[in-house]
Amino acid sequence: MIVETGYSQLTFEALADRAGVHKTTLYRRWGTRENLLLDAALDGAGDAVPVPHTGSLEGDLRQLGQQVADYLRFPAAQAMLRVVIAEAMTEPKLAAVVRQFWTARFASMGEIIRRAAARGEVIPNIDENLLLETLVGAIYLRVLVRQEPAEPELIANVSHLVALGARAVDGTPAA
Repeated sequence: MIVETGYSQLTFEALADRAGVHKTTLYRRWGTRENLLLDAALDGAGDAVPVPHTGSLEGDLRQLGQQVADYLRFPAAQAMLRVVIAEAMTEPKLAAVVRQFWTARFASMGEIIRRAAARGEVIPNIDENLLLETLVGAIYLRVLVRQEPAEPELIANVSHLVALGARAVDGTPAA
């Protein structure tokens, strides 16, 4: 509905009508449209982009990057993201939902970095969010801004660069 009507027209009344339920059902469960949107986005992201576990940082990053790229291949996903990004610029409540979404997703996806740290693959106290933002940001830029596909070669190269950047200064794994 966000793609069809925009965030400002996304009401519990309209959502309830489309879902075939009473609006009090939505109010009782989520309280606000922002809570419903966050819950739906996190649930969808968890299904579409689960946290990979390949046994190596670079392997996990590559698989994560591929899952993000696969998700962004859907025109509906691109349209929804464009609408949310654009409307969050002027809608503080929606902007807060976007921040909460990425905070939760990076906390979940940070497991990749924490496992790599336990294996000694990354420098101590590495900024998990920065690594994940670098990977995901490159893919989002390619697809949403440049409007080009995120090919497997791009994902492999970005994953390699991010993994390499996470290592000790001399390029060897952290000890």
